[in-house]
Amino acid sequence: VLLRREYLDDVGMLDERLFLYYEDLELAWRGRRKGWRYRYVPESKVRHLHAATSDAHSARKHYFDERNRLLVVTRHAPLRVAVLAPLRYLATTASYARRDVVSPLLHVRRPRTRLVRWRLRAVAGYAVRAPRMLATRFRDRGRGLRPASTDSIR
Repeated sequence: VLLRREYLDDVGMLDERLFLYYEDLELAWRGRRKGWRYRYVPESKVRHLHAATSDAHSARKHYFDERNRLLVVTRHAPLRVAVLAPLRYLATTASYARRDVVSPLLHVRRPRTRLVRWRLRAVAGYAVRAPRMLATRFRDRGRGLRPASTDSIR
């Protein structure tokens, strides 16, 4: 991505609360809310090393990916989406717990706890940081920056 200096002066830098994942999306969402537009240039070529800074299947990657996705939605998505996303995440985690932990235990098999532990850790990290992100959401609104409409996130 190439960004103009004027863009960064207007929108600000990457949000340091979002270590590793979703920081670029959050910056773009802030820019969009301030009226900036983005251009896709299909002829451009970018070489991206996926998971160059972390293992694509690690607990660390999963933690930051899921936690930060929820934090960005909390700050920028329409209120309904921002409220439902963490609830959906918890419901999905409960479903995985039933499938991977409870059911095997009931059938006297070894439970698979890894995914559930990863998801619980991510939602706990989100819960700790969500109040500050909500405060930022309300501060943005006080500055006249409205959350995204549902149409703009499809």
